[in-house]
Amino acid sequence: MIETIELRNKPELKIILNADEFEVIDAAKPRNNGKYLFRKIRNVELSEERTDWLVSSIAFLASIFTQGNLETYKNRANLTLETDSQTLKIWLGNADYEKAQSVMKFIERKKM
Repeated sequence: MIETIELRNKPELKIILNADEFEVIDAAKPRNNGKYLFRKIRNVELSEERTDWLVSSIAFLASIFTQGNLETYKNRANLTLETDSQTLKIWLGNADYEKAQSVMKFIERKKM
C-alpha cells in the first residue's frame, strides 16, 4: 500500500505513506526531506494558523508611540513530528489543512 498525499503544489509538499514508513518531500524546507519509520514516531501534533494576541497587542502599543502600521501577527500552521532523535516541523502555509489532518491521523494510528 502506497499513498501519496499532495499538501501543496508550489513549493511542493508531499507525504508518501507506505506500510512501515512515510516519506516527506518538502521543497520549501529540504532539511525535512527523508524517510521516517512509523515506529520511531513518539508524538504527532497539528497546529492550525491562529492569531498571536500577545505579540499583536505589544505591536499595537508600540504603533501608538511610533505611529507605525498596525499589524496582526499569526502563528503559522504546522505539522510537528517527534522521533527519538529529532523534531520535524513541516510548515503548512498554503497547504490543504484537511489533508494534513488525515496525514496526522494516519501517522497516529500507525505509530502505535
